[in-house]
Amino acid sequence: RYYGCMGLTAASETGIIDGHDKDETIQVWQRGNEKFPGLKLVNVDTSTREGIARAKKLGLAKSGLADIVFAPLPYFALTMFDPNHQARFFALFRHPIERAVSMFYYRQVASWERDPNVYKPDLAKVDIEDWLKNRGGKADVSNFLMSSLLGKRYFSEKDLEKAKEILRSKVLVGLLSKMEESVQRFDTYFGWYENNEKRSKCQESAIQKGVNRNPHESVEEGSEAWELLADLNYYDLQLYEYILELYEEQGRELFGEGVEQKVEESTTITSE
Repeated sequence: RYYGCMGLTAASETGIIDGHDKDETIQVWQRGNEKFPGLKLVNVDTSTREGIARAKKLGLAKSGLADIVFAPLPYFALTMFDPNHQARFFALFRHPIERAVSMFYYRQVASWERDPNVYKPDLAKVDIEDWLKNRGGKADVSNFLMSSLLGKRYFSEKDLEKAKEILRSKVLVGLLSKMEESVQRFDTYFGWYENNEKRSKCQESAIQKGVNRNPHESVEEGSEAWELLADLNYYDLQLYEYILELYEEQGRELFGEGVEQKVEESTTITSE
């Protein structure tokens, strides 16, 4: 919502609502509400493998219509691009266990989700520990980051090193725990500072106040649920430690004093 508020044209899961999944040609349409008027959307859904295939077929990358592409499945999203129509990747990362816990509670209330496998109101009656042990929750929260980057579910130490190299060479990383600082890095790198007054208002409404937040109980470190999640996210936890290091490294190398940013105009792609 922040970048939509900033006036950027986005490709995301929202692009196909109101019947736009039936469109036969690629186009931009506007949707808005009182808080975020005039959101500009490309009529594709880049959040699923099926949507990515449709976006590729319609020529999303070649069209140049999207300033930013939201893609939670980067391994598959890259198939939309080619050597003549490329993108730069940036992403906000969250601690894997915090993300897994948040997802458990999100699924209890997410009645707006189109995917029937996401919204599970019956989980409101289930303890997270019981869900992990007895109700099939393990598959939903196991090494999400690694799966997103590599497009598979079972990993080795070699896969971990491959994921690190992808992040190091391809991704401008941000941290959810340092949201405002991370967004400032993104805006600096991509040159999204043209309208400072608008940017300030968008920060206040979409970042500082937050959208799509779902307050919930936390899982204490050291608890049985925490340890279960740690075992399930063995590779993700190691990868996240590397992301923390990479965040500091990029801060020094890309955003240190006296460092100039020379960024060509292009589509950008992000994962949440």
